[in-house]
Amino acid sequence: MRILILEDDGNRVNNFIEMLHKHTLDIIENAYDAIDLLEENVYDLIFLDHDLGEGNGSGSLVAAFLSHMEDNKAVIVIHSWNVPASNAMLGYLPKAYQAPYNTENFYDFMRNVP
Repeated sequence: MRILILEDDGNRVNNFIEMLHKHTLDIIENAYDAIDLLEENVYDLIFLDHDLGEGNGSGSLVAAFLSHMEDNKAVIVIHSWNVPASNAMLGYLPKAYQAPYNTENFYDFMRNVP
């Protein structure tokens, strides 16, 4: 499975690697670079954080981009703790899962990743 992870926190990145090490992972901390990867690759699963470091854009930029990709079949998980931003991202991606990182909802989802 090919997975894109938009995340800028090193501890979270390490946890994603531990949980998903069997898969092909593209981990990126910049929204603009994530969009470039989405233009070039097909993903089965996409994890989106919202709040990224200064100058790195936001998960909302990626969500807006994905909302216009008619051929995107990836499962999308919004794992941001920023509730207003997550809700705005769900506005772009109504079929996405909202599972804030390190919550029971997040781990329930992770247990079901093949």
